Amino acid sequence: MRLIIFLLFFSCFAYAETAKETKPTQIPVASYTDVTLQNWPLPPYNRWALRNMGILHTLMIPRAGDVFEIPRAKQQDLSSLQFEHRGKRYSVAQSLAADQTDGIVVLKGGEIVWEAYYDGFGPHDHHLWASSTKSLIGMAAGILVERGQIDLEKKISDYLPELKSSAWSRASVQDTLNMSTAIDYQEAMISSQPGSIAFEYFKRIGLLPAFDLMMLKQDSDQTPRSVRPLLQRFQANTELPTAHIFQYQSPNVDVIGWLIERVSGKSLKAFITEEIWSKLGAEHDAFITADSGFVPVATGGMNTTLRDFARFGVAIMNDGKVAGQQVFPQSSVQAITEISAQNKQGVKRSVYRQATSRFYDSELQGYKNFWWVHDEKGVFTARGIYGQILYIDKPKDILIATFASAKTPSNAARETAKRRMQAFKAIAEQL
Repeated sequence: MRLIIFLLFFSCFAYAETAKETKPTQIPVASYTDVTLQNWPLPPYNRWALRNMGILHTLMIPRAGDVFEIPRAKQQDLSSLQFEHRGKRYSVAQSLAADQTDGIVVLKGGEIVWEAYYDGFGPHDHHLWASSTKSLIGMAAGILVERGQIDLEKKISDYLPELKSSAWSRASVQDTLNMSTAIDYQEAMISSQPGSIAFEYFKRIGLLPAFDLMMLKQDSDQTPRSVRPLLQRFQANTELPTAHIFQYQSPNVDVIGWLIERVSGKSLKAFITEEIWSKLGAEHDAFITADSGFVPVATGGMNTTLRDFARFGVAIMNDGKVAGQQVFPQSSVQAITEISAQNKQGVKRSVYRQATSRFYDSELQGYKNFWWVHDEKGVFTARGIYGQILYIDKPKDILIATFASAKTPSNAARETAKRRMQAFKAIAEQL
């Protein structure tokens, strides 16, 4: 028995070694039985896993009401559209394939003009949104701001006294929504080291195996099983003031998810179900992954079909409305691109605007309410690792929703992701 426990415990630390596997790539994975809790984030296994996130703890988010049928225009095959990137010519099809795209839906003027699926993925299949979920959580918080239940200038600890001794003791709600909280933490999933706060965090949200947490005896072991007790252990970077620099740090979103629960008096699952998903005219039920304590993973757990992902985008395009129903406050949608001078400076100080950084993004102007702002006139994106993107160009009335299963997590660091983003820009300009 002791040997079995040791092997289970040891396996959670063997994850770094799995990254070195050289098993030949097959897409999709030849057999789903090859996928494990250790290898699912790695290619080729992630192509199956991102479409089947039931391998982790999940909670259902049921749809309700009439389905909002997205109008369809005459279909245009945009795959052959050419554009230039770094001095070379590419087609949209080449760029989608290079980033392992699973599906894409393009809307112009609120109508679908192109819809395509790849490698066995289809219109009724679910897919992980990953960190595009963050943007949904930002909009959920906006509902409570509009109702006067959340004051953006108040400190997080005013609402969550459990965090008074943590990194969020000095951060405002808006600081947290803008990821400018100056936490002493480096966002790293696959490269995080055992024992680090990042490693412990990603274990709890399911992105790293956590067999040791499953075996904890709660009546005698005070080790945090889930994310929220762990948040209390995060500390501030005392060398940085809040609101000084944008640093992509996922735990901020878990804090906002907790805040939504505390202020609304509803579980995050219930809030998303009742206030958002039941009103979007969704075609299918959604589900959200849960942490080791069965709390929804606010930072990246949503799973839906591609068209339902697009329906979320339709609401944003229409200033919060879908089929005549106001789902999100108009003020919350408008606030996304109302970026302050301080916000702009914070982004300029980040790795995303350092020309020598592999994360460099020349078009990024701001980061607000968990949205990436490209242009204050109304171009912004929701982004999730491995290529989950909601691309919104309000001036051109273009919406692009896409899922992917790219070979590496970081969209900011992956050259094929940068090329695919240029493909989206080319589509918007063409239409």
